[in-house]
Amino acid sequence: MCLLARAAHSQDWNELDKIFRSMMDCNQNLASFAISAVKDGDVIFNNVYGMADREKNISVSNNTRFTIGSISKTFTSYLAGKQVEDGEYTFDTTIVDAFKKQNVEMKLQGDFRSESATLLDAMSHRTTIKQYDWLLTDDREISRAEWITQYLPKFGEMADFRAEFYYNNWLFTMVGYLIELVGGSSFENQIKETIFDPLEMDESCFVSDSEFDELSGEEFALPYKQLPSTGNTLYPIPISALKRIGTHNPAGGIVSTATDMAKYMNALIAAYNGEEDAVLEKAVLRRITGACTHMGGMQMGDPTAVEKPTFNESFVSIGYGIGYISGTYRGYEFFNHGGATYGHYSLITMIPSKNIGVFTVVSGDTPGGLDNWRMQKAMLMYMLDVMLGEEPWIDAETGCSFPEPWFSLNRNMEPRYQEADNTTVPTPQIYVGNYSTEVFPRLSIVQRDNLLRFEMGNSNGTIVPLSATNDKLAVIMNLPVDPPGMPDVDKTRVYMAFYSCYIN
Repeated sequence: MCLLARAAHSQDWNELDKIFRSMMDCNQNLASFAISAVKDGDVIFNNVYGMADREKNISVSNNTRFTIGSISKTFTSYLAGKQVEDGEYTFDTTIVDAFKKQNVEMKLQGDFRSESATLLDAMSHRTTIKQYDWLLTDDREISRAEWITQYLPKFGEMADFRAEFYYNNWLFTMVGYLIELVGGSSFENQIKETIFDPLEMDESCFVSDSEFDELSGEEFALPYKQLPSTGNTLYPIPISALKRIGTHNPAGGIVSTATDMAKYMNALIAAYNGEEDAVLEKAVLRRITGACTHMGGMQMGDPTAVEKPTFNESFVSIGYGIGYISGTYRGYEFFNHGGATYGHYSLITMIPSKNIGVFTVVSGDTPGGLDNWRMQKAMLMYMLDVMLGEEPWIDAETGCSFPEPWFSLNRNMEPRYQEADNTTVPTPQIYVGNYSTEVFPRLSIVQRDNLLRFEMGNSNGTIVPLSATNDKLAVIMNLPVDPPGMPDVDKTRVYMAFYSCYIN
């Protein structure tokens, strides 16, 4: 199903659909793709491509749900902003004081950070607290409250307090817990009552909801991952893997459709522009979308950055606000956010001054996810050009090759995108044993099949040398579950993606 309207540019919407379909077809690592676009309060484009379930040959529809990952943070930031507007606390309130007011003792790593860190620091990612994302799928029965009050204070630091932008999912889980304490009901219920229900986002839910367990067929786009040594073969990830994120819904646990996200974008734009019939609040949107923490671009090694003179145009992320990234495209200010879970990648972007917004989500994956980000960025800029009445500088051919021919993507730009070819650790026996720390109480290192292995509950991986000198080792984390049909060789040769940790 495709909803079409008259284009702002001479480009015909049917031609636009053909170009998107061409981009989808040339990316063999993708199983499905959904896009919705809004302008002046109307949904002007809403289309889906590909398969919800490749094995059963079930196509996606406009009501097919995807996880939206960290776009969930925009929902969390709105609830926090509303509580600020209601006088419950301010973004400059220290984390310790905000929880103390709720009769909860809270600390962070280090006395100075505990005394000084504010909610603004947490939500604009400048606390520099280490994040252990692979713990987000930990299979222990640990509540949100316990994770935040008992475990988060023991997480170490990556740099000096406020020294740099350092993304951290755990701090949004923390804010979600605070929202629960202040609001007197679960984070999930408050999202439903404040956003889902008023906006009639009827197909949206959380990975922890019972209805998520019951989704089947075209109701949910199975996430797929592409693994090393398998060419373009995609393997489905069971819903059970996504459900483990449920404790961290405030950071990345919302499930939605392109149709519902179009409703969300229209509501955000209306509120930001102060329209009379806006459901959401202008003061909240204006506060949370303003940049607080500087972000880097191409000069900082961002493999998805698009900047002149390398490219024809610049899509520049300037800074991180409170759950939103702000930047400019063709001189227009935008605010947006991306999201990623196992095999699902999403992106929401709005230009309030032109009353336009675009949401995209894909199912499918390459190790590191770079192909998915580059494809969505290309589609986004093409769509924005059409909606802005500009001549698109990306076409079907360059949409497939993007960022080439302008920029050659170095897939070994960072260690986390490298494949573990050298799995031989010198004197492995010195590492074998059972270990325990306050954060990792049941960590084991074992030698199996001539490999040094890391095991902790449902988390496991291979320990390999990170450098030729063997002076540093890395844990290459495997998936929390083994997808059906995945060859044995790939269970010990997985890219470093998001789940790497280093052993000094």
